[in-house]
Amino acid sequence: MTKVSTMKPFAPGDIFLGCTYLCDPDDDHAGDGRILQFSRDLVPKGTLYTEGTTHLVVNLRFGPDGTLWAFDPFARTVVRVGPEGVQLPPGDFDDRAWGSVAFSGDGSFVLCEYLCGDQPYQGGMMRRLPGTEVVGYGRLAKFAADGRKVGEFDNDLSPSRTGFHGVTHCAMHPDGRTLAYMTDLGARVMRFDVHAGEQLADLLQVPEDELAQRLWTTGVDYLSDGTLLLLRGSRIDCIDGDSNKTRQIPLDEYGYAMITVAPDEATVLATNIFTGVMSRVDLASGAITGQIDTGMAKPCRSLAGVAQYPG
Repeated sequence: MTKVSTMKPFAPGDIFLGCTYLCDPDDDHAGDGRILQFSRDLVPKGTLYTEGTTHLVVNLRFGPDGTLWAFDPFARTVVRVGPEGVQLPPGDFDDRAWGSVAFSGDGSFVLCEYLCGDQPYQGGMMRRLPGTEVVGYGRLAKFAADGRKVGEFDNDLSPSRTGFHGVTHCAMHPDGRTLAYMTDLGARVMRFDVHAGEQLADLLQVPEDELAQRLWTTGVDYLSDGTLLLLRGSRIDCIDGDSNKTRQIPLDEYGYAMITVAPDEATVLATNIFTGVMSRVDLASGAITGQIDTGMAKPCRSLAGVAQYPG
């Protein structure tokens, strides 16, 4: 396949999807890294073929300067794309399996280590960290606004059902210091004060009866009032700061794993890694008001990130 990037300069409301083209018969997570671009009206605009990636491109998020961030934890690559639609040179973030980013109001940011442990993925290739027997530590690391690493934390983790997942999803509270994070298919929504370097009490622990129904934690984002939107596979739970579930929004299919709040907070965008479909959900009514079908349905599970450009 000829790889020609056609991504356009970002326009307000543009939607971006991490959707690697899986094409390796020996590794079901490997292929040509892609970020797909759509207009706010869900019309295709372009594609960026990411440099330095080998596997799934995950956890897209915009920085305060309009830079789009994305990650390939297997390749230990941090992808950054400028508002002109061009991938920026690689930064120096250590040779680690970072998988998501969250920004504080003071310009600093936190990178979360997606991989953890000594049990590499059995469906394909996963490199261990140099000089070790582990693929990662599942840690949180804080960086100053200029990219200097200023701290790394020995944070809690939820047990990984796969044996290799660390911190797979995160979201910064509007206070700019309290990070909510989780392990994919886990039973906890954990919190960490990234300014004080302290573990906080969990926001949520999933009871055993819900785990038996596959109602694991699979994605998070915050509203500006501090409400956490928590994906549970086939629904969105709205959780307040006192850990109370204030509302539940059902979704159309099981398999939703990534969620982002639109800049106007009227809608959320959620991606389903099983069906390959992104859904736009109206927060007031709970209705799905639009969808993008990437064509990457199971077993081609690669729709693993979503972000909307605020302008």
